[in-house]
Amino acid sequence: MELLDNHWQSQTGLQTRPTEPSTAVDRVLIIAYRKKKKESQRRFWARFGVTQSRGSRFESGAEIPAPVSILLGLYFTKTVSDADLGRAERVLHSRDAAALFNPGQ
Repeated sequence: MELLDNHWQSQTGLQTRPTEPSTAVDRVLIIAYRKKKKESQRRFWARFGVTQSRGSRFESGAEIPAPVSILLGLYFTKTVSDADLGRAERVLHSRDAAALFNPGQ
């Protein structure tokens, strides 16, 4: 994990976004982290709102979209935690959030 932290910190400078949303090194480090934690693709990618099949494509070389790349960077630099991501998901799936996104319905 330290390797991932160092990679994202050097990529982001902790204040700037990487110029490329995804690189081969990112994928290798993501896979290594996921396997070290003994997490399935489904469980790992779900915390970022990504399906298992899409996560598999990212790990195989597909470009990771900027929003997912940003979340990954925040996660690996410990700016957001699993608990933060879980709370955000619960809020997005709550009835109150649906009213915010669909006013007048």
